[in-house]
Amino acid sequence: MLPFELFIALKYITARKRQTALAMGAVGLAVAISCIFVALQNGFESFLIEIVVKNIAHITVSPKDGDMYLHLYRTLVERAWELPGLVAVSPSLTAGAILAHDDNVENVALSGVIPWEADEISGLGENFIQGEFNSVLGGRRVVMGKALADKLDVKMGDTLEASYPDSRTLNLVLSGIYHTGYAQVDEGMAFVSLETAQRFVDEGDVVSSVGIKMVDIYEAPRAAEEIEAMGYNAKSWQELYPNILEVLAFQKAQNKINLLLLLVIAAFGIANVMNMLVLEKTRQIGMLMAMGARPASIWRIFILESGILGLAGGVGGSILGAAVSLYLGGIEMGPPGQSITLYFIINPMDIITFNLAAILLAIVAGLFAARKASRLDPVEALRG
Repeated sequence: MLPFELFIALKYITARKRQTALAMGAVGLAVAISCIFVALQNGFESFLIEIVVKNIAHITVSPKDGDMYLHLYRTLVERAWELPGLVAVSPSLTAGAILAHDDNVENVALSGVIPWEADEISGLGENFIQGEFNSVLGGRRVVMGKALADKLDVKMGDTLEASYPDSRTLNLVLSGIYHTGYAQVDEGMAFVSLETAQRFVDEGDVVSSVGIKMVDIYEAPRAAEEIEAMGYNAKSWQELYPNILEVLAFQKAQNKINLLLLLVIAAFGIANVMNMLVLEKTRQIGMLMAMGARPASIWRIFILESGILGLAGGVGGSILGAAVSLYLGGIEMGPPGQSITLYFIINPMDIITFNLAAILLAIVAGLFAARKASRLDPVEALRG
């Protein structure tokens, strides 16, 4: 058997279907919008972190100020592997180059790498549409993005000339074409073997940087400090790309403010409904008091009603928000070639948080009406 206060609260809710629907709808819509925005934020955060995890070095060791190259990089590689939590260590030599084929000329960054080690850092090997990354090991060979190959009008097996002031001129054979979707890589970079790049710059056994990948990306600052203590210039991805963390922090703060405002607006809707209820049910409240209901019981009736409205609206909004997020997930927006894929990640803890917030704000919204109802004089209330 239902407690007296809960029975009356449910009766009031079911008796006023239109007002109840409006109050629940306001809360539900606020919670649904909150769920959608947070799911999109979670997807955006996951997308950025995936870029960090898959496509860039978590630690980059570069020459000290005044130096162009790392000369004793083999010692660095050996010492870096002694650190815990490493996945890959990849030395590379990147230099400016002019690639020419027939009458087509392009300025690029020519990067010499050990392909299987570089692939552990960037995952570039997964993006080849012709040839493969390891093909650069077969002599003076080069791989490049499809966009750059189209600009130079080269095909697999064609020979290009690589030149640059103060560098050797080399003839390179195109042995692989990739497509990553990132213009900077597809249009502005080409890869050769580390040995070929060293022959091109003609500076001996040197590299321009060493990239390191960690199991836990958030351990990068600690590992970078240990490498710096060895006498090297090491920077974590947090230092090199602070805009990633700034964007995430800004988005989270903005979303929290917007979502709080939505829920507060919805709470005002419940407050309005509850105050109208007190005015409409004044006589019934007087009758309850005359029959022995205490002010505390009247107070609990209205608090329970507010909480039920918040709970029902929150659950309905959560279902709607989750359904919309699942529907929109993976949709591409924008013109072809420049489209953006929407990612939505639904976190169960976010759903629980929004429902608890909806209930709490609904109860707070009903406090004034509950206080007003519990302080009614029974005689005056019966008179209406």
